[in-house]
Amino acid sequence: MKKQFTMALTGCAVLVAIYFSTGTGSKIQSNTQTAADMSRVNEAISHESPASAQVEGVNIEAKPINSPANKQTKNTVLSPAATYANWTEMKELLAKGEVNIEFEKQLIDSLRKTSNPQVYEEFKQLLKVTDSNLNTRNQEYLLSLLAVINTEESVSLLLKTLENEKITDSNAIYVAKKSLQQIAQSVAHIDQLEASFKTMSSDNQFLADVANGIAKNAAEQNLDFLVAQVDAANDKSPIAMASMSNITNERLVPQLQRLINTRDAQSDLSIASLNTLATMGQYEAAVALIQWSAQQSVSSKAFVGELFSTAVQRSPSTYRAIEKQLNRQQFTSTEIKLVIEDIYSKK
Repeated sequence: MKKQFTMALTGCAVLVAIYFSTGTGSKIQSNTQTAADMSRVNEAISHESPASAQVEGVNIEAKPINSPANKQTKNTVLSPAATYANWTEMKELLAKGEVNIEFEKQLIDSLRKTSNPQVYEEFKQLLKVTDSNLNTRNQEYLLSLLAVINTEESVSLLLKTLENEKITDSNAIYVAKKSLQQIAQSVAHIDQLEASFKTMSSDNQFLADVANGIAKNAAEQNLDFLVAQVDAANDKSPIAMASMSNITNERLVPQLQRLINTRDAQSDLSIASLNTLATMGQYEAAVALIQWSAQQSVSSKAFVGELFSTAVQRSPSTYRAIEKQLNRQQFTSTEIKLVIEDIYSKK
């Protein structure tokens, strides 16, 4: 099946292939530079302004749009100088409303293999240009590009941009959030995410996304980090606590058990830890909930019901845990046990 990439360029954004060619952003409506935008770009970098171009709606298939010289770029390993030349040509094409997918792929491949300070310095300067009213698209295009490159260097620039630069355009904000999801798909950048969480202001619109990225890949030390942020009792604490609902690593169950057994039962952190166990969707997490519930008084009946209703919706393993573990526990309140049995009976 052919894929189509559409460019709407009359005063609008160029739709580039970056997310589409990698399968990471089929919902993105525009990733880009316009002719007017690239004029500003070149002026900032080379002090030269290219001629502007106007293009009506153009359909681009998955094959590349070649430059006028029809250069073949496939399967070529670029030197640092060639990488910079590639990027320069990309800017020129984008200024004319053209996209060469092969150039784009080569730039990504090259920057994944070798650092190029000259290219990254230009990225950094372009990211300072705030996207506005589809007239400038620096941030939207480059934030997606940095996420797809997905190296320590590219992620560092991505995060520093989100920490320090003004991002107000709705498309750029959407792409920034999707880019954070992309880099949080593995544990590779979790240390960078933690450092960014510390650096970001409490009112940064991306702080929750950063915290969620930490939680999704959390190991023991990362849960310790989130708990420390909660215990700091500052404006970031609620965000760190809310992110815990994204934890899925069953190896963290003993750590969460320690929290609910040693912290005040009514504390926000204890409640967040219990909700984390309920949403985790893991057998061991359900067992931990049963063990905790066995020690609770009848006053906790409604809360226990909420926890197990959530847990059974998340995973069938909760039913298995109830089957194997419920009758092994000595319940302080028989009503609590009946609540769990009632939820199980609706299986």
